[in-house]
Amino acid sequence: KEATQERFRVRPCLWRMEIAQAILRGAKDIVCTAGTETGKTLPFWLPLLF
Repeated sequence: KEATQERFRVRPCLWRMEIAQAILRGAKDIVCTAGTETGKTLPFWLPLLF
């Protein structure tokens, strides 16, 4: 959480962190549904911090 806040200046919510964790675990098929302007792209960038 702290690394995300420092780098992107956005506080990641639980669903964003769960997507990032799934990517880091090697999940290949991830579906993310959320409303417009809710930050759906961020979870796919988060693994780059680790």
